[in-house]
Amino acid sequence: MIKKSFLIVLAVCFVTCFTQAQDSDTKPVPRYLSTQKKITFAIQPFQWFNWGWRFDFETRIGDGPGWLQFGPTVYSITKNDNHYYDGNSYRYQNWSGGLRIREPFYKLKGGGLDVNYKHFIDSYRSLYLAAGLSYTRFNIDYNGRLGKWKDFNEDGLLYHEYTSLEKIHTQHINRMSINHYFGYQVPSRHAFLFDMFVGISYRHAISDKDKPKFDEHPYSYGYTGFVFMTGLRFGFGIK
Repeated sequence: MIKKSFLIVLAVCFVTCFTQAQDSDTKPVPRYLSTQKKITFAIQPFQWFNWGWRFDFETRIGDGPGWLQFGPTVYSITKNDNHYYDGNSYRYQNWSGGLRIREPFYKLKGGGLDVNYKHFIDSYRSLYLAAGLSYTRFNIDYNGRLGKWKDFNEDGLLYHEYTSLEKIHTQHINRMSINHYFGYQVPSRHAFLFDMFVGISYRHAISDKDKPKFDEHPYSYGYTGFVFMTGLRFGFGIK
């Protein structure tokens, strides 16, 4: 119920700002904005800390304040963290401790797509609201340890021996998100683009059963819940 109420509040805020933006569009627009680029390409460097490479493509809708944003992201890294998983919990080998914002893994591959609507809310076309959806698929390889008892005979006696085997397993995660954020884009008629934003995202992840969920921390790949989001965008415009 709380989640639904929060999403309703976000929707009301977005509609309110959209209505205010309609009124602001009647104000005189600075001359340099008449040559604002209508197609932009950008990267989000903060995604590198998440082992992702995010590329944004934006196109302006007509001559108005609305834009469509498409953001494909690719994830790929081999870490081989010194760890193993017993069932759904993980243990460390020769690990001295430290802060972790996500669980260890051996290898990560994945990809996804964000689709957002972006609407400038002032006559200078610098402040904006954006909202949209995203889907991401993760394949996470991890070291799993499986223990079992083995019976054997020696000198006519029956012995029981516990053996532990390590093997690489793969967890598959499908994550859907609803994103809502507020940003500032430096107005310019030149090709260079600079953008900063903050917001919130609700994520819902579906993963394989009987495997580690990778959902212990808010920025884990399999986490379900609300997450604070922020970032920078650098790029250029054409046309």
